[in-house]
Amino acid sequence: MRRFGADIRVEGSAIEVTGGRQLVGAEVDVPGDFSSAAFWCVAAASLPGSSIEVERVGLNPSRTGLLAILERAGADVTALVETTSSDEPAGRLRVAHRALQPVVVRADEVPGVIDELPALAAMATHGGEITVTGAGELRVKESDRISALVAGLRALGADADELPDGFHVRARRPLPGGVVDAVGDHRLAMAFAVAALGATGPTTILGASAVDISYPGFFEVLGTLTA
Repeated sequence: MRRFGADIRVEGSAIEVTGGRQLVGAEVDVPGDFSSAAFWCVAAASLPGSSIEVERVGLNPSRTGLLAILERAGADVTALVETTSSDEPAGRLRVAHRALQPVVVRADEVPGVIDELPALAAMATHGGEITVTGAGELRVKESDRISALVAGLRALGADADELPDGFHVRARRPLPGGVVDAVGDHRLAMAFAVAALGATGPTTILGASAVDISYPGFFEVLGTLTA
């Protein structure tokens, strides 16, 4: 915003913006969206023998809380900041599978990973276990993401429980697959796709076109990564 001429002051957690300023055009380099890359990172962390490298992705520390959780869950994670254009760090991200471990997402971590929680639930269907609390905000997203997420994972054969403000997912056995409804929610559609990568049978995701809200071409990219 400052690059466009905005008068902004930041003090701790308070941001003050002065109105009435004449904004000007500027050239900015927009890095890749971390929330979109997160699904590929989680998929690589979930599948034995898998690794992925994502280039030119945004690495603002306010958005990358997922990486610490992936490391606690056992993944091999490397993030390298290569540029800070427009004061926005971006660079290269590499995630590789190692044996998945049980992980607890604390309430204080939830704000930094709120969009990635469905993907983390999908990871827990491949191995390990995840417990999330303090995430009641998920109930007022594009869907009630707690209820719809748990119902969808169960439809695929997962051992998953709904909590008042989160969920608990355990990897008891490989998912058999099945038919799952994304209820028009783009992040649930992508999460169910990640879960289905470990299924022993086919999976059909109803309403999968919802991915176009945030990631047009998601399934085409998925096809190239798993071919």
